[in-house]
Amino acid sequence: MVKLINMKYIPFLFIILFLSLLSYNSYAFEVPDRIAGFSIPRPSAEIAKFDISSISLSDITFLFDVAITNPYPVKLKLSTVKTVFFVENKQFFNAETNRLKIKPKGTEITRIFVNVKYADMAGIVKDYKNKDSLDCLIDMVIVLPLPKSVQSLAEDVTFKFKLNKLVPTIKPEIHIANFNVIKPTKRDIETALKLSAKKNLNADSVKKMFEALIDGKDTAKIIDPSELDLKLKVNFDIIMKNKTKANLYFKDLNYNFNINTSKLVDGYTKNIQNKQGEYILRVNNDFSSKRLGKAILKAFRNGKGDYSLTGYSMVKLPDKIRKEALKLNFNEKGILNIK
Repeated sequence: MVKLINMKYIPFLFIILFLSLLSYNSYAFEVPDRIAGFSIPRPSAEIAKFDISSISLSDITFLFDVAITNPYPVKLKLSTVKTVFFVENKQFFNAETNRLKIKPKGTEITRIFVNVKYADMAGIVKDYKNKDSLDCLIDMVIVLPLPKSVQSLAEDVTFKFKLNKLVPTIKPEIHIANFNVIKPTKRDIETALKLSAKKNLNADSVKKMFEALIDGKDTAKIIDPSELDLKLKVNFDIIMKNKTKANLYFKDLNYNFNINTSKLVDGYTKNIQNKQGEYILRVNNDFSSKRLGKAILKAFRNGKGDYSLTGYSMVKLPDKIRKEALKLNFNEKGILNIK
């Protein structure tokens, strides 16, 4: 019995036969676009998305979505993306990756992140502090290999892209000011004692103990602070100065604040004062006395300690850079002066 070949496979079979015949003597040929009226499939590449992914006070991260379409029924095992970065027309650095996904007969999008330090850009732009933005040019070359069955005609195909993006100039100074833990009232103490296993303790004595602890003074230990869930209010300002002409507008702040590596508070605030070159983010929060462990009490006694601030703000940049607000990540460390 003779099986008939499905007509839809004839063009593909004809192309494979043609390519295999050429493979014996193909050095003088280029891959044609059509053979006997049939199109020759080729892989394609495009930049589906190019944007600023996020920024911090020290760097900026670019996002590239590279879409690769593979028309062949076999997986392409290797591809290369080479990138050259220019800042203000000066070559900045080169990058290369071969981690693109290329599945058979389909389109796959691979997301690539490239991180750039502001300090490095400032090092090659002389008047960095006098600019509000920098012009970045990215030359990208994507090389895709062809299947072995057609490599006698061409080993790979190359796609070239030029991408432009303005980035803000940031040269920050940040510190914590006006740190203040508000001393509890007698009523605060009484309420906390009622909810604890130490109901019979004298509220006035406990109040004096906490006042001394907050002032960093030695005191008789009437109760371990961790045994009492006493809410203590704390206020402080995060003051950031930007030593460039870039205009930033902070919308909010999600934060985690530690002292001597021990967590004090976390939360959210929109109490922000935006001025050209200076931004004050005000924190008004409370924490439990259970967090007054050795590390934080040591800072109170010394009048200073190490702080760490992590979190993010949604920040509006000038429209010429980006119309939508962008996440600015915080990961800052420094010295906190308490007195």
